[in-house]
Amino acid sequence: MTIKKTASIKRPVKLGGSSATEAEGQSASPAGGATIADRFKLDVPDKTAPKGAGTATKIAVVVALIALAVAGILAFTLYDHWEFLKGA
Repeated sequence: MTIKKTASIKRPVKLGGSSATEAEGQSASPAGGATIADRFKLDVPDKTAPKGAGTATKIAVVVALIALAVAGILAFTLYDHWEFLKGA
């Protein structure tokens, strides 16, 4: 899913205002929350797209299995070396 930015919203300009507290107490607009919610919309996934594992996923699984085998060989080698040095 991707996020689409549908519109850019500018902050309203305040004209006048008798004090700083009055200017801070006013919000941008009553529909500001709806504007933010409508600003980011999710795309609907393509239903005709294949749902199986892609080529990249298959390659990642093969590489992960190779890495696991290498880590196992390394652990065995370190343990065997420790066993050899333990007697010295």
